Amino acid sequence: MVRPHSKGWYASLARLTREVGKAHFFEFLSSTLSQIIHIDCTGVIFYDGNKVTNVFEGKLPKEYSRYLDRYLDGMYLLDPHYSFLSNGVETGLYHFKDIEPDCFHESKYYKSFVKPIGITDEYDFIVNINNCYVDFYLNKLGGHFSQQDKADLIAISPMITQLIEAHWEQEYQQASESVSNTKPPHYNSFFDAFGKSILTKREQEVVKCILHGHSSKSLASKLNISLSTVKIHRKNIYQKLDIATQSELFSLCIQSLSVKGLDVNDDPLQYLSNKQAS
Repeated sequence: MVRPHSKGWYASLARLTREVGKAHFFEFLSSTLSQIIHIDCTGVIFYDGNKVTNVFEGKLPKEYSRYLDRYLDGMYLLDPHYSFLSNGVETGLYHFKDIEPDCFHESKYYKSFVKPIGITDEYDFIVNINNCYVDFYLNKLGGHFSQQDKADLIAISPMITQLIEAHWEQEYQQASESVSNTKPPHYNSFFDAFGKSILTKREQEVVKCILHGHSSKSLASKLNISLSTVKIHRKNIYQKLDIATQSELFSLCIQSLSVKGLDVNDDPLQYLSNKQAS
């Protein structure tokens, strides 16, 4: 391992700088960062509001690759990253534990998709390009990043994010120009439509928070309502959807994500209901 600000680090940084705009930049970035901290998995995902694109993936276990396929197919809508980015964030380094809701590890999404592949800690270099985001993620599959790792990543963050942005502008110039010439992306289309034919707007917001892993207390704080009001909303939601548990709500969401070909404003629950009745 080399230390930031050492001769070896500056030599690696010089080599990395020469790779900006070239096809293997992210691979070089991964190997460069691996010289200062231990990383199990790296990759790059691009969020543009309409879809999520897998730009680069390092050497991933088979289980991780399968998870990534499902993530790109729509599961990203339940990921705290997506919810976080939908509110608009600045370029910088982010620790996933500072992003995740208070009960994320108790959510069905975490237990069904994240826990089985073993992700235990994550940092993200996020670059904002006109409210679209390049996310270079660093994962631990067992254990956690140390305080020294955190300090090192914070120290190099301005340089790393600048290099990622410069690379993106060169390697993906056409995509960058397309982004700059369009209106700001809309990130919440699925949850805007999910249940709209049955639920009130507020109930839809509650459903979104539940599925993202917020506890009742966190949900109340986020929506600026009382705990008793949260309980009433939960009861009404379950009655309207004819379900009894949060697992059933998650199941409805997964079924809805599998529905293809609907207009962005169409409620997938209404489609499923009509299909079941026919």
